[in-house]
Formats: sequence, C-alpha cells, structure tokens
Amino acid sequence: MGAFSIERFEADCRQNGTRYWYAHEFMRSLGYDTWTSFQKVITKAMGSCAMLGIDPTEAFAPATYLEVGKSEKTYKLTRFACFLVSMHADANKPEVAKAKAALAAIAAQLVEQQIAESDLGRLETREDLKAAERQMSGVAKTAGLEGAQYAFFKDAGFRGMYNMSLRDLMSKKGVDPNKTLYDFMGLEEMAGNLFRVTQTTAKVRSGDLKGARTLEATAKGVGREVRNMMVKNSGIAPENLPIAENIVKVKGRLKSANRAMKKLDRQIKRLTEEAASTTTDDIEELED
Repeated sequence: MGAFSIERFEADCRQNGTRYWYAHEFMRSLGYDTWTSFQKVITKAMGSCAMLGIDPTEAFAPATYLEVGKSEKTYKLTRFACFLVSMHADANKPEVAKAKAALAAIAAQLVEQQIAESDLGRLETREDLKAAERQMSGVAKTAGLEGAQYAFFKDAGFRGMYNMSLRDLMSKKGVDPNKTLYDFMGLEEMAGNLFRVTQTTAKVRSGDLKGARTLEATAKGVGREVRNMMVKNSGIAPENLPIAENIVKVKGRLKSANRAMKKLDRQIKRLTEEAASTTTDDIEELED
C-alpha cells in the first residue's frame, strides 16, 4: 500500500452514526500482510483499552468486512483504537513508525500534553508488578510470614537492589512517603523490580523456603543479583535512575486523549454533514 500518510488514513475513514476505520484496511496501511499476525496486535491494544478503564467493545466494535467476495470478521476501530494499535504494532515496520508518530502527535495536540512512547509500557508493567506482588505476598504467607515479618521481607528486596531501605530510597528520590514509589519509576527501573519480585517468588516457592530470616536473605540476595545485572548493562545503579511522571497522571492523559479524539470525530462528522447538506441545497437551486 505504500508509506503511511495521515491523509490516506483520514480518507479511509467510514461513517455510519460514528466515524470508524476497518481493522483489515488499517492492517494493510501499517504494512501487515496477514490477519493472524495483526490480530495479536489488536488483542494487545484491547488489553490496554481495558487497563485504562475503557470498554474495549466501544473502541473495537466487532464487525464483518467483505474482502474479495468473502465475508471476514473484523473490527470497527475508533481513532483512539487506531492509536493504541499503532503503539503496539511492530516498530520495525516503517509504516508503523509513521503511523505511531502521526497519531501520537494528534493525541498530544488534543490534550496539549506530550504522549510518550513508553507511556503504555509503563502502565502495563505497573499492572504486571501489582499482580506479581500479590503472588509474592501469597507465597510469603504460605511460608509463614505475617504482618511486620512480610514488611521486613519486602524491604529486604529493596535493600538488596538499592543498597538502602525503601524509606531511604524514597527520600533519596524525592518521592512523597505517602505515595507509592513504583508509580514514579521509569520503564527500565519498573521492569527491573518486576523481575526482582517474580524471581523472589519463584525462588521461595521452588526451594520450599520457610522462616522470616531465610526469606529475608532470599529477597535480599535476588535484589542484589538484579542490581548487579542492571549496573553491568547500563552502568547506572538503580537508586540513581531518575523518577518519572506519576503514572496516575499518565493514565489520566491517555483517557483524556480518548475523549478528545471522540470529540474531534464528532466535530468532523458534523462539518462533513453540513458540507454535504450545503452542496445538496446548491444543486437543488441550480435545478430550479
């Protein structure tokens, strides 16, 4: 289909009550050849939609599409759905890179704030980290830890990874002690903590470890291993990584982009209908 262009994207829009794009057509504009591979991208984008508290069926409405005389199951994508899809698509495809830049620029202009490529990655990793911590808590309780013992066990992981307690770490990074530090971590640091938490859980479970001291030593040891790996790969100790924007604000900005894109398409729809009505009136006047 050639390189992606915002002009072609707008031209491909359909309108029937609302403005939408067929997933099969958007797939080709992003350089994908098969529905099977593209459907995986759709699934990831739908997951992001749900994570933002937006009903996926609102942005990805099931539909049928006639292709070469054959009816295919597809989706009617909103503008925001197209944006999410582009963010999850293969960045190595030049069409994807252009679509991502163009749609992110529209979103940023509408909400008057920059949309970072790492925003979705941070949100998804944060959700994974919440789930991983729940699993670690369950394993620790099974191993006999309760109350303050679990707090010491959890802190041991931070001491291993950062060479300091969680309280000291938050002070060093300048994060309000009443906030959650994970919410201010960049993608690299958050991913490091996700790895630390999942590996601590795996080690406690597989070793059938028991007792507060044993579990604390395990958490600290895993944290130390993750620290060494991060320093080796980047040359930067995790405690020296800069904090990022509160992830709550990131989530709010993306939800605002969804609302703003729907408003934009309602305005375009209205202007299109008004233009069509004016043209019809002009033709009727000429006929009279």
